[in-house]
This record gives sequence, C-alpha cells and structure tokens, in this order.
Amino acid sequence: MLYGLKFGKERSASWLVSMIVSFFQSILVIQPLKVIFLAIFFALVIKKVDEEDFIFKNLGDCKEPLTVRRDNSLYLPPAAADIEKMKRYKIMEQKAFALLKEILTYMGFMWMLLLVAYGEKDPNAFFLKRHIRDSFSQGTKDSMSPGDVFTWANTLLLKNLFGVYPGFITDGNSKLVGNARLRQLRVQKNSCQIAGYMQQFVPDCHAPYSWDLEDMGSYDPGWNHLVKENVSRSTFSPWTYQTETQLRAHPFWGKMVLYRGGGFVAEISPDSQNASRTLEYLFRNTWLDAYTRAIFVEFTVYNANVNLFCIVTLLLETTAVGAFQFYSELQSVRLYQSTGGLHIFVLAAEIIYLLFILYYMFLQAKLMKQQRCAYFRSMWNVLELSIILLSWSTLAIYINRTLLGNRDITYYQNHKDQFANFYETASADSLLQYMIAFLVLLSTFKLWHLLRLNAKINMLTAALQRAWSDVSGLLLVIVVMFVAYSISSNVIYGWKVSSYKTLTDALLTLISLQIGIFNYNEVLDNTPLLGGILFGSCILFMTFVVLNLLLSVILVAFHQEQIYHKPSDEEEIVDLMLKKICSLFGIPYENTNETPGPDLNKADESTINNSKKILNNSSIDVNVF
Repeated sequence: MLYGLKFGKERSASWLVSMIVSFFQSILVIQPLKVIFLAIFFALVIKKVDEEDFIFKNLGDCKEPLTVRRDNSLYLPPAAADIEKMKRYKIMEQKAFALLKEILTYMGFMWMLLLVAYGEKDPNAFFLKRHIRDSFSQGTKDSMSPGDVFTWANTLLLKNLFGVYPGFITDGNSKLVGNARLRQLRVQKNSCQIAGYMQQFVPDCHAPYSWDLEDMGSYDPGWNHLVKENVSRSTFSPWTYQTETQLRAHPFWGKMVLYRGGGFVAEISPDSQNASRTLEYLFRNTWLDAYTRAIFVEFTVYNANVNLFCIVTLLLETTAVGAFQFYSELQSVRLYQSTGGLHIFVLAAEIIYLLFILYYMFLQAKLMKQQRCAYFRSMWNVLELSIILLSWSTLAIYINRTLLGNRDITYYQNHKDQFANFYETASADSLLQYMIAFLVLLSTFKLWHLLRLNAKINMLTAALQRAWSDVSGLLLVIVVMFVAYSISSNVIYGWKVSSYKTLTDALLTLISLQIGIFNYNEVLDNTPLLGGILFGSCILFMTFVVLNLLLSVILVAFHQEQIYHKPSDEEEIVDLMLKKICSLFGIPYENTNETPGPDLNKADESTINNSKKILNNSSIDVNVF
C-alpha cells in the first residue's frame, strides 16, 4: 500500500499486472518445463546401468515376482505363453486407441451436425406463423357460404392485409412483398349426371373438383359465354384461365383433394381502396358462383426484425355441397443469411461437417473394397452409407434452395407491382428441413452401434437379434389387425365422426388408442353397443394379447441371452481403454469383470516351473521375493 501511494496509480497497476503474469507464467509454463527437462536429463545422463543385468519378471497374476541374476554369457528367451500374452495385449491396446479415436471423431461429427441443424432453424418462425395465422383466421367460421366468403374478404382479409403503415400488414412489422393474389379453381358445367327420377327437379349438376373436370376456358365478365381458343391471351383477366407455367405455381394439397397450380387469377393492388374496388368488381359480377371449388389467397411478407420471409396461403375449399371450409398454410424461410458472428460460426460448422463426410466416405470406400459384397450384409454399413448419401442429397437441396431464393428475390426486385411467388423456394426449404431431420435421426441412431461397448447394451442387442424371427411374425400380425380395425372404423364412422373420415385418420386414431389417447364419448354417443364391441375387442386383442405376447417373446429371448451370452473382445478393450484413461489422470481403476481363465493360470505355473528348472541347472542364484 505504501509503495502504491508512492508510485502512483499507473505504475502500481503495471507492477500488479506484471506480478500476476509472472506468477502464472511460472506455474503454468516455466516450472512444468523445468520438471520435464530435469526428468529427461536424469533419465538419459545421470542414470547408469549396473554391470550386472537384472531381469524382473511379473508372470501373469503371480504375486511373487522373480529377480534373477545371471551371467552375461547366458541368454534365456521369454516363454511362448508370455510372447502370446504380450502380442495380445499390444493388439488390444491398438484396438483401444482406435476405438477411442472412433468415439471422439463421432462426437465431433455429431456436434457439427447439430450445429448445422439448429443453425438452419429459427425459434421466431413459430411465433411469426402463429401471429399471422391468428390475424387472418380470428373469428372465421368453420363453414362459410359464398356470401360469408365475400364478407370475410372485404372485412377481415383487407383489414389485416393493409395496416396503418403503407406496405405493411396489420402488425406493422411485416412488409408485404409484392401484391397479394386471389386464385380460383372451377369445374365445368354439367360435369356430372343426375339421377333419372330427379332430372325434372334439378336441371344442372356440379361435380366435386377433379383434374379431369377442371374448367380451363376463357370467359367474358360474369361467366357469360366462352371465348374462342384462338383469341390472344396476352392480357390476362380474372375471367381467363392461366396455367401453372404462367403463374410459376405448383400443385397444392388441401384438406380434401390435390389442386392444380393454375386457375383464374385476380391480383390485389397494394392500396386498400383499390383492393376494395377490385373485390367489389369481382363479387358484383359473380366471380364466385356455384362452379367454384377452391379460392386461394396468396401473399408473402418479410419481417426484418427476425430476418424471415413468410409465405402465406389461405384456402377456402368446398366439395360441391355449397359450404366453404377455411384452411391456412404458412411457410417461413430465411433467404438473407445473418451477417453476425453466429453466421460465420454456422458456416464454419457446415464446412467442417463436409470434411467429416469426406473422411467417412474414405473409410467406407476402404471397407467396401475389403469386404466387397459382404459389405452390404451389415446393417451398420448400410446405415453409414445412408448417412453419407443423405448428406450429399441435403447439400444439393441446400444449393437448389439458395438458387431458387436468389431467383425469386431478383424477380421481385424487377416486378415490385406484381405478385411474387416464393412457393417453390419455401417447398425446397421444407424439404431441406425434412432431410436434415432424418439425417439427425439416422446419425443419432448410429450411437447405438457405439453403445455396444457397454456389456448390458451389447446383451440387449444380442437378445433382440435372437428374438427377431418371432418378433417379425408378431409385427406382421399387428399390422394386419391395425389395418382391419381401421377399415372397419372408417366404414362405420367415417361419414359422421371426423376422427375416422379417412383411412389414414382412422389408423392414427387406433394407434393413439393403444397409448391411451382416445375420445370414447364420440363413439359411444353414436352407437353405444356397436362401438363398445368394436373398440372393446380392439383393446382386448391388440393391447392385452398381441402386444403382451410381443413383450413376452422379447423377455424370453433376453433371459436366454443372459444364460448363453458370450462376452465379446470389445468388452476387454473397453476395460483397457478405461484403465489407460484413469491412469493418465491418476485415478485408481479396478476391473471387477476380469476373471483370469484356467488356461492362463496353467501357462503362468508352467512358465514359473520351467524358469526355476533352467536356472537351477545353470547354477544361477535364484532369489524369490
């Protein structure tokens, strides 16, 4: 303190930093180097070998090592059992280091893969999509008439599509990219046949939507009459059909059917008053009539706060019953990569991941060259090959997504007063996310192969292999029973209960039944007796008989494996690897599983007796400690 008052603040701080740096430099650098160099000096220079050669032998598990003094002229080679033991130990040591290298390499591979997977996702995407979906569907009826559709479009749609700030939707944070678009799909007139007795009461019939019956003509306003095909279509109107190529669109899966990407299109200008006049013109001229089967509202927004594009598709579809059902699909995609440090980190992870893939490709090519056709008989080899192929496919889709995104951005910048279609880019991004998800799934599943080093996991794997022949037959029975009950429930309840309206929905409902997720009231309220018999028998046969039988087969196989299980060499390799690691850190390690076999004990005893006999015949002093 006194010197600090004398030196002043700057000199005192410099002196303190110098002392701290010197202290830690001495502890972490200088002193360890001193110890290492002194150890090398004493080992190579100071230490001298005694003239008399001493041999210290520790034969196997013998607690009394032999110290043998012999003449320089006599040479005794080690016993054959000791040589084999040393060879085996050296091979196990090499395998242990190879195994440790495999584990550490795969941990790095998984780390890079997870960084790439989560670097492509943004948690803000979920909140952005939920906010936009709630804004355009709030208060929307489950079933709407054509008049309700006009009311919804003129009120809720326009209110949320044009907010307080020009060019932004109602939240004020999401910029409208290009114009919004209305697209209608229609069917032809007299597209179905009327029952003979009802023709005098119903003069016209409108079939449900299908690609064969879709109307692709060109009309005057109000659908008055069909325009001839040779008329030029250079100027498109809401009454002229446009193809998928002209609209740069693709087919769309709705709740009911698959819709074609073309249709009769009307763009909504970015001004609310002009948009309102456009809707008035369309509905005043009955743009929506009895032949309309689907109405698409399509637009794209960009939120700069979270750097995300959101491609919005609002669908109103009907099955020719006269009522429209509302459905929305939103897809978020990041087309502008972040310029912060996180982007550099993710980009480095992607490059390192590709280097890992090249490394694994080299290993698999080498293994395939050695094993040839036998390579494809191993499940783990096929899994490794699938991961490599899926990785390169994901890279190709990533490049395609980037090119499509640049194309759509360029189109928007050159045609800002038109509809900008980002649907193809969003589809490529969704496919990319699915590929990455399956890649993570398969790569994580490969951890099971590394867990084979654990004795219990190895036993469990062997038990499943032992039970596979019986389990495969039971799985086939389970699939047949699921399909049978799904078809029955779909036929009985598909026309009145939404959970069984399709065969897929019925199958998913019955799978949920096995894990306790089931709405009993919707079945028992309709047909109590029939529903009780159907689903009671399903629970009885599926849950209490077949699934319990499946578990019993697996348990029996596991019990047999416990009796006849043969430990693999890899368990000894793991013990050796753990022993090396513990000795490196100075941790005592006790191998409780090591039980020396009778052959090794006999070899050790014979080696000791032969050594004593040779030494006695050579008149050499033997000191047994």
